Amino acid sequence: MTAIKRVLQYLSGTRNLSIIYKANVDYLNFIGYTDASYANADKRKSISGYVFITSSGAITWSSKKQVTKALSSTEAEYVAMSEAAREACWLCSLHSELGILQSEALTLLHGNNEGSIAMAKNPVFHQRAKHIDICWHWVCDLVQDAIIEFISVHDPEQTADIFTKALPCIKHDKHVKGLGLVSV
Repeated sequence: MTAIKRVLQYLSGTRNLSIIYKANVDYLNFIGYTDASYANADKRKSISGYVFITSSGAITWSSKKQVTKALSSTEAEYVAMSEAAREACWLCSLHSELGILQSEALTLLHGNNEGSIAMAKNPVFHQRAKHIDICWHWVCDLVQDAIIEFISVHDPEQTADIFTKALPCIKHDKHVKGLGLVSV
């Protein structure tokens, strides 16, 4: 019942928010942010979140519980990066089919876990990463083929934080603005 009340309060407090896209911003490029919260209290599964922004507004986003239990925060972040990379590939394909993006364009994905970014950039997997399922490792191929580039970003600038954990009001408001949501 408490959770239902919180959702209703949130919906009531955000009913005047809308995503506003700015025409003067280059709409051909989109930037992604990906994050994970490690081992949520509910069944110890991590939460993955990502958002892609163009023209100063969010165009696609996701927040969901990971299907497997991550054994480390690096693994949880790596899984979230892989899920975001899948969405980036779809967005690139869509934009390419619509003729608004060249097929060789590089997608920037911002993450905040140095270990997972290093794992994606290094095709040689270490002993500690052997347990990570092969279905997540395909993200290394995207980096090698220069389709996606992962960039390290720290928490104050990590817009995807809003999708993975409860935040203090100041951080929450900052990320709401980062998504392009404004009061109308």
